Amino acid sequence: MSRPSHAMSQGPFDTLEDAFEVLCAEPRPLALEAGVVGGLPARPLPLTELRAVLLHPSTGYRVRNQAIAVLLDRARSEGGRWTVGLAGVLVFGLRRATSGLCEVCPHKAADIEAEALAGLLEGIAKTDPSRNRLAARLIWLARNRAKALVAKELAEVGRPGRHLTSEVPARPYGHPDLVLVEAVAEGVIEAADATLIGDTRLGGMSLAEAASRLGMAVDSVRHRRRRAEARVVAWLGGPPMPRAGAPDEGPGVLGAAAESSSSSAVRFRASTPYLGGEGRPRIERANDRRPAACQPPTDTRR
Repeated sequence: MSRPSHAMSQGPFDTLEDAFEVLCAEPRPLALEAGVVGGLPARPLPLTELRAVLLHPSTGYRVRNQAIAVLLDRARSEGGRWTVGLAGVLVFGLRRATSGLCEVCPHKAADIEAEALAGLLEGIAKTDPSRNRLAARLIWLARNRAKALVAKELAEVGRPGRHLTSEVPARPYGHPDLVLVEAVAEGVIEAADATLIGDTRLGGMSLAEAASRLGMAVDSVRHRRRRAEARVVAWLGGPPMPRAGAPDEGPGVLGAAAESSSSSAVRFRASTPYLGGEGRPRIERANDRRPAACQPPTDTRR
């Protein structure tokens, strides 16, 4: 079968998916052996099928984390095809995590994806497979490296004397999602707490669904989130937390505090960029090549 005409313009994530599909193709697909992870079908699972199982809402958090732990352990010990296999399982989450960054700098989309993959490789090397929320951690580390590239690009664009004609200055950015990234980097909260806040405050996940994924009571998850938000707000020097029993809808005080923060570099947040979300963006793969990414942005006020 001949490749589509746009194949030459594919990005790093597309190349990763192509390699992943080749590795998982018959007659000898890269597969997880039967019985390695309890709760999965009792037969060898090609990683393409494993990815679909892990992304299905009926798959519990324990099974997801254990499967990622097995893949991570093999990627660390054997590398090669298992590294590609782990990256291929996480690629939908990587796409969602970096989509907002690509919107900010569409002409750097390929570089952003490449930086995310480099960050993922770094994360694989330094992440212990025995820890919790492995998928979220690996994707956060990948996104952090890509975000650093975007921050550098925006700083370069705003440097005085670069442009021959006057332009509207870049807006200060204070998106809550980037506040969470910085809070984790500063050790204010754990990555798992940042994920909980991001998913339930910004990503549309209900507390009940978060509790189900974490295997905790709803009230326990609510208190955990409030404690983490209180630490972030205190770190930002923001307004006091609302009284218990306040509505859970919206971004909460974190969003209000982030309005005054100018240290973040990006305005947009990908919805639910973690394994266990909705998986692949709801667009055809042919439309995911983003040919417009090769064009520089025409409006700096986006």
